[in-house]
Amino acid sequence: MPRTRAIALLVATRKALLAHADERLPSDTKRVRDSAAALERLLLDVRAGRVDSFELTFPSPMHVTVSSE
Repeated sequence: MPRTRAIALLVATRKALLAHADERLPSDTKRVRDSAAALERLLLDVRAGRVDSFELTFPSPMHVTVSSE
Protein backbone atom coordinates (compact mmCIF):
# COMPACT_ATOMS: atom_id res chain seq x y z
CA MET A 1 0.00 0.00 0.00
CA PRO A 2 1.41 3.44 -0.82
CA ARG A 3 2.55 5.49 2.18
CA THR A 4 -0.15 8.15 1.68
CA ARG A 5 -2.88 5.51 1.68
CA ALA A 6 -1.42 3.84 4.79
CA ILE A 7 -1.44 7.20 6.55
CA ALA A 8 -5.07 7.78 5.55
CA LEU A 9 -5.96 4.32 6.83
CA LEU A 10 -4.34 5.01 10.21
CA VAL A 11 -6.08 8.38 10.52
CA ALA A 12 -9.47 6.83 9.70
CA THR A 13 -8.88 3.91 12.09
CA ARG A 14 -7.96 6.25 14.94
CA LYS A 15 -11.00 8.43 14.26
CA ALA A 16 -13.33 5.39 14.23
CA LEU A 17 -11.77 4.06 17.42
CA LEU A 18 -12.32 7.34 19.27
CA ALA A 19 -15.78 8.00 17.82
CA HIS A 20 -17.63 6.32 20.66
CA ALA A 21 -14.93 6.16 23.33
CA ASP A 22 -16.82 8.38 25.77
CA GLU A 23 -19.89 6.14 25.62
CA ARG A 24 -17.97 3.13 26.95
CA LEU A 25 -17.32 1.98 30.48
CA PRO A 26 -14.43 3.81 32.20
CA SER A 27 -12.14 0.76 32.01
CA ASP A 28 -12.86 0.39 28.27
CA THR A 29 -12.35 4.12 27.71
CA LYS A 30 -8.80 3.94 29.04
CA ARG A 31 -8.02 0.93 26.83
CA VAL A 32 -9.46 2.72 23.78
CA ARG A 33 -7.48 5.89 24.49
CA ASP A 34 -4.29 3.83 24.94
CA SER A 35 -4.95 2.15 21.60
CA ALA A 36 -5.52 5.55 19.97
CA ALA A 37 -2.21 6.79 21.39
CA ALA A 38 -0.43 3.73 19.97
CA LEU A 39 -2.05 4.40 16.58
CA GLU A 40 -0.87 8.00 16.72
CA ARG A 41 2.72 6.88 17.38
CA LEU A 42 2.46 4.39 14.52
CA LEU A 43 1.11 7.13 12.26
CA LEU A 44 4.12 9.32 13.02
CA ASP A 45 6.50 6.41 12.36
CA VAL A 46 4.83 5.61 9.03
CA ARG A 47 4.94 9.27 8.00
CA ALA A 48 8.64 9.46 8.88
CA GLY A 49 9.43 6.27 6.96
CA ARG A 50 10.60 4.36 10.07
CA VAL A 51 7.99 1.62 9.60
CA ASP A 52 7.51 -0.41 6.44
CA SER A 53 4.83 -2.83 7.68
CA PHE A 54 2.31 -3.05 10.51
CA GLU A 55 -0.77 -4.95 11.62
CA LEU A 56 -4.15 -3.59 12.65
CA THR A 57 -6.78 -5.46 14.65
CA PHE A 58 -9.51 -2.79 14.49
CA PRO A 59 -11.96 -2.63 12.76
CA SER A 60 -10.84 -5.88 11.14
CA PRO A 61 -7.48 -7.67 11.27
CA MET A 62 -5.10 -6.77 8.45
CA HIS A 63 -1.42 -6.69 7.63
CA VAL A 64 -0.19 -3.60 5.75
CA THR A 65 3.08 -3.36 3.86
CA VAL A 66 3.99 0.25 3.13
CA SER A 67 5.55 0.99 -0.24
CA SER A 68 7.03 4.16 -1.65
CA GLU A 69 4.69 6.31 -3.71
